[in-house]
Amino acid sequence: MKIKLSAFLILTTVFTFAQNSNYERWNEMANNDISLQPAYGHVDKTESQKSKDEKFKKDILEYYKGDTNAASKKMSDLGFTYLYDKGDFVTAMRRFNQAYMLDSNNSDAYYGFGTIFFNLGVMEKAREQYDKGLEIDPKNSKILTDYGTTYLGEYYESLENGKGNSTEFLRKANEYLEKSLEFDKKDSNTVYKLSIVKMYIGDCKDAKELLKKAKKMNNPNVTESYEKELNEKCK
Repeated sequence: MKIKLSAFLILTTVFTFAQNSNYERWNEMANNDISLQPAYGHVDKTESQKSKDEKFKKDILEYYKGDTNAASKKMSDLGFTYLYDKGDFVTAMRRFNQAYMLDSNNSDAYYGFGTIFFNLGVMEKAREQYDKGLEIDPKNSKILTDYGTTYLGEYYESLENGKGNSTEFLRKANEYLEKSLEFDKKDSNTVYKLSIVKMYIGDCKDAKELLKKAKKMNNPNVTESYEKELNEKCK
């Protein structure tokens, strides 16, 4: 079944979905470098690695006056900067790992781990990390939105390939995006994606209302092609 990609194009930032070759290359690197594995692969580090970690923690905590939460947040924020602004997955993963090392209860560290896999097109692995982040912070709307987006991406893929239960993917996407919106009604990204889901579910009224809200929020992803698609499906 051929579908329009106007809505799908908003779902990715650096890579597109189902980039299996990219994941395979990533996996090869990660097998030889624990800093590219979430939470350092939970393996015992060498004495040299431990020494470098201690120096890093000493230096950064000195700068943040012993505030591990602030230091960890800085590292996770830097991770997303490298990921989205520079497309540097390697440095991003290392920053997320440093965030985890400083504070294993930083849900954004797991959000970062998951987002790496999300952008590599490995949705199940992305959700594994998102689940860990949500165990720490069930109201983390950013994780919930991307969790829903993984299912929306799989919905598109299932329609394109004729595989999987597309209806179930759509149901789960709706579930997580609605939950995210409960906790953060001001995130235009969530509002826009939920509009797309509602369109495919056939809930035209909500789809149009959500699109209207997204436009008022000046969401940069709103396109004329999506509006046209919505109007065609919801005449």
